Amino acid sequence: MKLLRNASFAAITALFCSSAFAQISASGQIISGTTFGTDHAFQFFNTSSNNQYITSLVWDLTPIGGFFDTTNTSPGTSSSPLRQSNQSDKVGAMFPNNSQQNGKSKLTINFAPNSFAAGEKFIFGVDTDYFSCLDCDGINGNGFVGATVKAIFSNGDARFGTYVLSQKAGFGSEVNIMAPVPEPETYALMGMGLIGLFAASRRKLK
Repeated sequence: MKLLRNASFAAITALFCSSAFAQISASGQIISGTTFGTDHAFQFFNTSSNNQYITSLVWDLTPIGGFFDTTNTSPGTSSSPLRQSNQSDKVGAMFPNNSQQNGKSKLTINFAPNSFAAGEKFIFGVDTDYFSCLDCDGINGNGFVGATVKAIFSNGDARFGTYVLSQKAGFGSEVNIMAPVPEPETYALMGMGLIGLFAASRRKLK
């Protein structure tokens, strides 16, 4: 039991410490206005301090009931496609085909190997809408609160974050991507660890 308790405590400590002191990270923000008809609504930064490249970013608008409206076909008929801003660094972005992306709640953008380096920014635009309000001129920046984004780095690390309201002028929401994406085995080990710690504390009380 002592061995289990020590191993579990180490795993739990490692999980939380890796989040707090992560050297692999990214951040993003979305403009305060509508995403419709822009090429700069989404802004992303590779904030890693250990020379890791970002190899892909995955947005998920499912939590807010949203989708990417990239073509003038159902579910939305007034759209603006994926396009990179000329203010963006040349990060080797590879956009999905607009016709294949249209109407989907998830968007994956891959980057050429060794292209999206630490310290660089990626800026792009695309129309987004709510399924509950088709063609409402796009989702405003503060409407993304609750949506998530995952970043995958060149060492294989996957990290995620959830958009929250932004206090930055001109932006509606922001996200910090630092927390590791836990594997199912990690959850199981944490559960065993908590059970072990609880049992040990009960024995001490007795």
